[in-house]
Amino acid sequence: HSPPVALEHCPLLSFSFNSTRNHSKMMLPITSLATAAAGAVVVVLSGASMSNMYEMFSLANNSFALPTPVPSDVTTRAANWKSIDEAVHELQTMSRRDLISLYLDCEHPDITELAATNEQTKDNWVYDGYLLSNGPILTTITNFITNKLFGRGLQWMGKAYFSSNSAVPIGKNRFRLEQNGEQKTTKGIDPDVLLDRTFDYYIGQSALCSSSSLINRYSPHCSKWSPMSLIWRGMVDELRVIPLSVGAACSSDQTQTQKGGKNKAMLLLGMGYFTWSGGAWNSAPFCLVAKQGK
Repeated sequence: HSPPVALEHCPLLSFSFNSTRNHSKMMLPITSLATAAAGAVVVVLSGASMSNMYEMFSLANNSFALPTPVPSDVTTRAANWKSIDEAVHELQTMSRRDLISLYLDCEHPDITELAATNEQTKDNWVYDGYLLSNGPILTTITNFITNKLFGRGLQWMGKAYFSSNSAVPIGKNRFRLEQNGEQKTTKGIDPDVLLDRTFDYYIGQSALCSSSSLINRYSPHCSKWSPMSLIWRGMVDELRVIPLSVGAACSSDQTQTQKGGKNKAMLLLGMGYFTWSGGAWNSAPFCLVAKQGK
């Protein structure tokens, strides 16, 4: 019989053991780098959220502390906007701080004036939506959540409010329909977009101050069995009307609401948030412009 050979003296096994050790040594630095990178992202996003929450809290607290509300400089500036196009352009260039200040100075819309879709009278109104600044870091995150997750890969286009005789009417979000890069068309009040993500809407207490806002609440329409519904269940929008001059002009594809025979442009400034992620203090600004549906 041949004498036994020690494992470490076996060329093939020795090569295998050494390769495994070297591979493990290479994986450790890669895993460490990935963990460090993930930790850094969490720290940055957490810091940005905390900064946004502090900014919102400070502005809301200062507004509430004033015995007599004093319009901010940005509200005075907004009063001079001459058209919807100018207003949207200005809103898109504003900082989150200025958007919050403007929102706190505005009032909720009269729900009877809200440009809503009435399927019986064919009074089909919808709102074009625009995402606004949510700070230098979280603006990109907001865009991703809105268009990739909330829209399931479809671009968010705004909202549609439906008139109803029920105590709490509903609305839906609008998403651009595309297939292979080409826009699809469907039947309905808004042929080029998908109506999805239903919400209840009503005038209720704002979570930011003592006055009221138009509230969009998604929880009543979220499935109890879908894991993703746990995210959207906590989603809430608050909206207020930006006061524009009665004669404010609209662009070619926008229409003004009617009241007492006079034209009145309808422009809403909103704050969207998740109740489980900082709540109203961590709101993301957006705006809605009323237009006649197709």
